[in-house]
Amino acid sequence: MYQRWLEAFHFVARLGSFTAAAKKLGVGQPTISTHVKSLEDHFRVELFYRDGRSTRLTPIGQALLDITHGLYGHEEEAVALLSSAHGHDVGSLRIAALRPTEALEVLTEFHAAHPNVRLSVILRTSPTVLAQLLRFECDVGVVGYKPIDPRYFSVAYDRHRIVLVINQKHPLAKRRKIRLGDLQDQKFIARAEGSTTRTSFEAALRKSGVSVRTVLETDSREAVMRAVAHGIGIGVITESELMPMEGVRPVVIEDAQLFTYAHVVCLAERRNRPLISVFLDIAAQRAHGSR
Repeated sequence: MYQRWLEAFHFVARLGSFTAAAKKLGVGQPTISTHVKSLEDHFRVELFYRDGRSTRLTPIGQALLDITHGLYGHEEEAVALLSSAHGHDVGSLRIAALRPTEALEVLTEFHAAHPNVRLSVILRTSPTVLAQLLRFECDVGVVGYKPIDPRYFSVAYDRHRIVLVINQKHPLAKRRKIRLGDLQDQKFIARAEGSTTRTSFEAALRKSGVSVRTVLETDSREAVMRAVAHGIGIGVITESELMPMEGVRPVVIEDAQLFTYAHVVCLAERRNRPLISVFLDIAAQRAHGSR
């Protein structure tokens, strides 16, 4: 049983396509596809990234190819590798996230259960995260909105209240709460284009007919805090991103409930892949405040 499956996998991996493997082995392309799918389904692993135009090996696929080189006398070793992958004890998982908070929360629990899986996290804007998922440059993403594109599957995970950060010497810093109208013509440090914090705040300003003056734009949350500490202007940040900083205090917006959201997302066609499905399950179990 394994021999046919492994042979089909081996030649797809070596030749880079299912069609070439079928020609090499003198069988139909559907036969090769069935054998590879049977191998993946039996061990609940993902051996290839498929995007309709090309076929590339996943990390576990590359490890399997190292075993299948040469004659097929290594079936037992190959089966042992796939069996360990079924237990989620090998492989890697790449996460691209809008903010580190949500990714690290889920990763902490994931790592405790599967310490041998190699994990990586990169920070990107939501559109970049979604683009990287399509290019198989990451496996799971954490973005600020629910994608409407059916190519993605998502889990609502969390939400964070947006607050103002104000220099303690600023007149408005004496208030416990501030109305949007109080911000008319105030100097602001803006987040970069694409920031969900910025998008939500600017939408609220437009709805209230309030105009502010942007004097600095940055893609760094820490830079926002430091600019406020230096008295350059008022900043907008989520409560989860607040960091203690001398001379800066958070103030709640009284007349607008503003939030950013976190959705854990992957390609719909990969949602049941072993490591990805485990990550999604943890996120769903931990989800709070976003539903």
